[in-house]
Amino acid sequence: MAAQNSVPGQDPRDPQRDEMLDDRAASVVRHEERLVINRQRRETGSLRLRKYVVEEPVRQEVTVGHDEPDVVRTPISDDERQAFLDGHDLSVGDDELILYRTEAVVRTVRVPYQRVRLVAQRAERTEVIEDTLRKERIDIETDDRRA
Repeated sequence: MAAQNSVPGQDPRDPQRDEMLDDRAASVVRHEERLVINRQRRETGSLRLRKYVVEEPVRQEVTVGHDEPDVVRTPISDDERQAFLDGHDLSVGDDELILYRTEAVVRTVRVPYQRVRLVAQRAERTEVIEDTLRKERIDIETDDRRA
């Protein structure tokens, strides 16, 4: 709905209003700089796991042994002596003693021991960014030379 009986340039919908205001006003656009801080990931290096075999001398003590025969002589018992005197012959026969020895038997066994992994852990810190920004300021100057 258009305003009736209005003065030209006062109706906000009037296209001539902006032109009339421009003739009676002055303006400037003020600018200022802002910091725009982004983050960027950059490769700083790499690590690699490399598995290899080394040989180490190992020394471990183990006790080994062997059986040695020992001759034990005991006197004849009274019963054995009496049996001999009664005319019995001493018995004849063989007896055997088996000797043993212990030896070290060595073999190596491969067993899982430890898993080694590389992982990247994020370490963060706060940095202070310092820069100089420019801003436009607007001052109004007056001319006091009025007539």
